[in-house]
Amino acid sequence: MTNKIKWTESSGNLFKDIGFNDAEAKRLQFRSFLMITLIKYIQNKNITQKEAAKEFGISQSRISNLIHLKIDLFSTDMLLDMLEKAGFKIYERLEHDVAVAIDQPWFSFPAQSVEKP
Repeated sequence: MTNKIKWTESSGNLFKDIGFNDAEAKRLQFRSFLMITLIKYIQNKNITQKEAAKEFGISQSRISNLIHLKIDLFSTDMLLDMLEKAGFKIYERLEHDVAVAIDQPWFSFPAQSVEKP
């Protein structure tokens, strides 16, 4: 008797495919992208976990958690800060992009209602 394998096409987001809601799946996918970027950085630089820890200002055990993809132990903020310490201009780029967007004629802040006491 042979078992047939049923294939299901991915949505493109593993986290969504395994049942997370859309918003959480996007956040987890983004965090995993940041983690993989940092892992590749460490590998391409050919440094030890101890050296990476020193560069990022964290403990070697945190680098081990990163290498082992323990996504629940890392916030997006921490991963972005680590990328900044690695030389990626994350915040500089965001500041630039936001400044450019604000200068566009189509950009406006939503009207805010203020309740009067």
